[in-house]
Amino acid sequence: MHKEKLEKLKAAALKSAQEAKGIATKAGDEKRDLTASERFAYDAAMKSAEDGLKQYKELERDADIHAQAKALADEIGGAPGKKAAGPVGRKAWGRAGVKSVRAAMGRADGSKALVSGSVTMSNPVSDGVAPLGAVPTSVLDLLRGEPAGGLSDEDYGRELSGYKPRQESTEQAENGIMNGDGGSGNAYTYLRQTVRDSKAAPVADGVLKPTSVYTIEEIEDRYRVIAHLSEPIPQRYFHDDKNLGDFLANEMGYGLQRAVELQALSGDGTGENMTGILSTSGHLSQAWTSDLLTTLRKAMTALQVTGVDPTALVLHPTDAERLDLLREGVATGKYLLGDPAAEAVRTLWTIPRVTSVAVAAGTAVLGDWAAAQVVTRQEAVLNVDTGGALFDKNQVKLRVETRAGLAIKQPGAFVEIDIAEPVVP
Repeated sequence: MHKEKLEKLKAAALKSAQEAKGIATKAGDEKRDLTASERFAYDAAMKSAEDGLKQYKELERDADIHAQAKALADEIGGAPGKKAAGPVGRKAWGRAGVKSVRAAMGRADGSKALVSGSVTMSNPVSDGVAPLGAVPTSVLDLLRGEPAGGLSDEDYGRELSGYKPRQESTEQAENGIMNGDGGSGNAYTYLRQTVRDSKAAPVADGVLKPTSVYTIEEIEDRYRVIAHLSEPIPQRYFHDDKNLGDFLANEMGYGLQRAVELQALSGDGTGENMTGILSTSGHLSQAWTSDLLTTLRKAMTALQVTGVDPTALVLHPTDAERLDLLREGVATGKYLLGDPAAEAVRTLWTIPRVTSVAVAAGTAVLGDWAAAQVVTRQEAVLNVDTGGALFDKNQVKLRVETRAGLAIKQPGAFVEIDIAEPVVP
């Protein structure tokens, strides 16, 4: 897996470098300076090449570390201990852009306040593969994966952890709007399995072999803009409190993540809503049976009998609490799921549990989360504006947005579970 990823990163970086070289060579052969659009394209290609090279080196280093740890574990006859190496959270996402936000507010002595501009942020809905050994901590962790079923690397966006935000000049912003980014439009397609019926069996010589049915259909969808604004904020606040930029970027990044998770799970497909996992025909359902643990175990069985190996259980925080507080003897015995003080990964029959307010209380979702993936067309961007009526009042307004979609490749890999305990009259 590492080797394949390394080769992809290397090839992408080389391609971007060659694009930049081609632009510069063309202008050189014609004995002229780069045009504004060429300069924009050149800078973008070089930045892509540099990012790709950086990711290549980091992944190569991670692979070496993993190999060394494995070798040491094999030598001493044990397994290396692992702690959750979760993804870059909303705080890191916010910090990544705060310098540019402050620059836009004119905090530096002698600098001019920017009327408007854009900061390209580390993508909070990026779908890069989580590090080896990482434990999923959010629905978006679960919905990250490799391109498949007709979606290209570009459709899946880029992993931008650690990317330094870029404050666009007016000329760069105009060129980006007028010239586009070379993408393939607002639509994307992928393949979805709708039937899985295996007929494999022993066959005698000369007898017709049985036919298994694995029906595949092509699904076409479109990306949705997911965005929100801040209210107008007095510009002096940014001068008086150095942490305000961090706070606002953190909050807006968190809001963006929440919105994408909610769409991915429960979007109803109307208007600008995505068609989420629970609104897609073909997913399984499990009714309440007897008690909470019995119901969850039967849902696991429902997947396993179809050949699906569930990878995570998503619960609302109040339902996760119900599980954690289950005790022998109802209220006085030991906690069934272990010592509350124990430092252990939260699992249920070895399956990781993820809490999220994107799923309604009384409902849980169990599945093989590799069967659905968030796809990104446009990375998350933080826009800063102090112009127009804001200028008259010395105020600042922020906007964060991305363009994302969802590819549900195997609806039958998920089961919606009713865990709302019936009220006894």
